[in-house]
Amino acid sequence: MTIPDAAPNPFRQFNPAQAPAPGEPPVFTFLLVKLASRCNINCTYCYWFRDAEVYKKPAVLTFDAEKAFCEKLEEHIKEFGLDYFMIVFHGGEPLLFPKRRFAELQERLIEIEERTGCMIERGVCTNGILIDEEWTALFIKYEISVSVSIDGPADINDQYRVDFKGRGTHADVLLGIEKLRAAGLEPGIISVCNPATDPARILAYIVDELGVTRFDILPPDATHEDNPPPIADYFIRLFDAWYDTYAARGVRISTLDAMIQGLMGDAAFSDTIGLGPVETVTLMSDGTLEPLDVLRIVGDASTKTDVSVMNDGLQGVQKDFRWRAAYEASLNLCQTCRDCEYMDACGGGQLAQRWSAERKFDNPSVYCDSWKRILGHIWARISPTLVVEYGGNSPAPAPQG
Repeated sequence: MTIPDAAPNPFRQFNPAQAPAPGEPPVFTFLLVKLASRCNINCTYCYWFRDAEVYKKPAVLTFDAEKAFCEKLEEHIKEFGLDYFMIVFHGGEPLLFPKRRFAELQERLIEIEERTGCMIERGVCTNGILIDEEWTALFIKYEISVSVSIDGPADINDQYRVDFKGRGTHADVLLGIEKLRAAGLEPGIISVCNPATDPARILAYIVDELGVTRFDILPPDATHEDNPPPIADYFIRLFDAWYDTYAARGVRISTLDAMIQGLMGDAAFSDTIGLGPVETVTLMSDGTLEPLDVLRIVGDASTKTDVSVMNDGLQGVQKDFRWRAAYEASLNLCQTCRDCEYMDACGGGQLAQRWSAERKFDNPSVYCDSWKRILGHIWARISPTLVVEYGGNSPAPAPQG
């Protein structure tokens, strides 16, 4: 079995070639920018609003925070001699941000590129509902990649992705996707799995009906306090359906890519699974800098810091104990994980899913048993197909002894 390059993942968090020396903090080359702290829909599984601290933040990125962010970004690029930086615009719902201000922000970023010689790659993650011709024109003009969240056909998507009146959002999301495609833009697709549903239906819908071949399907965000249902059966069926039918058609699912790469000894560029440090920094709408936004699922101001672009550089968040705790927890797995045969492939699972009130991050994933079953199943299926190739023209060395 040959594994081609992984599908692009805007939340990739670990590049071994850029790994810091032991004890040395990383130089940030990625930032999650919260253009809006509010949302226009009310997904019942959303991690973002599990922490009431969100409601204390400005509804959209303030002018002062935007100005300070651009200044500190340019200083950061110059100080560390960066030739690449990535920004993902996020929310809430980022398209609640005014279009005029969005365009002005892109112009400022382009000016930073011109002054520093650093390429600033940009993407936006949206629920798709507010996409119109003006937004698509902005995405095209400023070369911004777009990812849209949709969980499958209407009967599945609309169980959880609803508006504030409890109505399903599926039809409105499809209209947004159609507007992107009418302008020549092909969005990425991100789905959250419902373990009670049939993953073969999701695959058929995304690939055969929507015509998308590169996407991701994620487990629901949960901590040990939530007691979520197992995901093993779902992802095993998902892998089998993909492996038996869709892989040969060029279909790629980022989470499956990451698991396969991890099992084969490669670094897995995924925010869902795989061994590596969590280095994400989140810019909030008031200019504060926080750890990975999904950690907000813990609640109780779990990601709140006193570090802000108003007073600190981007690297300044490293001095905050909450960011430090997340970063160090991602590198220091619990004993259960260190003893596990799947440690490299799993890496303890997604950091937020390791949380418990009693032991903080010192736990395996809440989906630990499921990940073991899933990884074991995948390895059993792919290992008979693997072929070891040796470099050069020399034959493989004969076994000794």
